[in-house]
Amino acid sequence: MTDPNQISDLFEGSSPSPQPVLTIPEIKILLQQQANTIVSTGTGGPSFDSENPGYKKKDARLNAAFARLGLPKPFPWRSLWDWHGYYAMELPRYQDRRQHIRDLVAAGLEQLAIVEATANIVDPGPEDPDPTWEGVNIRVTGLVAEISSARDKDTWQDVGRRSREILIDLGMLIADPGLVSDGNPVPKGADANAWFDLLLTQRAAGNGKKELRATMRATWDLAQKVTHGDIDHVDAFASAQATILLVRTAQMLFNQED
Repeated sequence: MTDPNQISDLFEGSSPSPQPVLTIPEIKILLQQQANTIVSTGTGGPSFDSENPGYKKKDARLNAAFARLGLPKPFPWRSLWDWHGYYAMELPRYQDRRQHIRDLVAAGLEQLAIVEATANIVDPGPEDPDPTWEGVNIRVTGLVAEISSARDKDTWQDVGRRSREILIDLGMLIADPGLVSDGNPVPKGADANAWFDLLLTQRAAGNGKKELRATMRATWDLAQKVTHGDIDHVDAFASAQATILLVRTAQMLFNQED
């Protein structure tokens, strides 16, 4: 029987599972959804009580996403009743309420556009994706989302960790025993560097590919540095972009005919 004088049970379940990192397009959608709810409840639409639970959940996600980007909260009201108290005093007309929310949304979108322009990672993915590469492609999408929202050392290092995990997954994906010459040991599946070397030896051999080999092998070192080192946004950006370049180059090499 639980002791009524103990409060430890208050902490059970108080740490929800972390929400996935939202991409900027996803943040824009969530921003517009919140705006629609604010406007509709403030202009004779659904009741506050029916909409408030969903509004508060989205508010927490939206504010966390903006904070991760180093941006202020797009809407100042933590609940729809806070919004009611504000417009009852400041915005008596429906028209004024709609315009005020339009202005807040426009300001939020402008801030997101600035962030988007300063963290524009390019993924030259194939137009017709191979299902074999679906897992790696999903991870690449997550990496793009991560770098677009990274704003401090901890989140920059998260970019390095994601980059390194992608390289390991890539190594396992290209771990084809056919790349190993007769009589040589087969590397472990997670030994990404060894499989990269084998792929390059067979598909990118010769002096004409030495720069490519050097670039691909340096990508792992860069991901390691970003994961553990004293780094900044430039390092994280370089690691993410180099990792994506490595993935697409390895994909091209792996799929080309012998």
